[in-house]
Amino acid sequence: MTANQLNPGDIAVISGFKSEIKSKARLMEMGLLPETIIRIIKQAPFSGDIEIKVRDYYLSLRPKDIGNIIVQKQE
Repeated sequence: MTANQLNPGDIAVISGFKSEIKSKARLMEMGLLPETIIRIIKQAPFSGDIEIKVRDYYLSLRPKDIGNIIVQKQE
């Protein structure tokens, strides 16, 4: 599943990235590394940016960028 399929409040572990993306290095520089736990905080209206919590900080990502992150949802 990809991170854009998660709902606010969901917690997941990053398992990788889609292979065809160009922004992989940029996402990794922001701390989005495999085995990192993320939490979806909220999404802006009208398919806007998605706010996530990674470690002890918050990021807002475009839907097309967060859709390239492959995750495993935690129960």
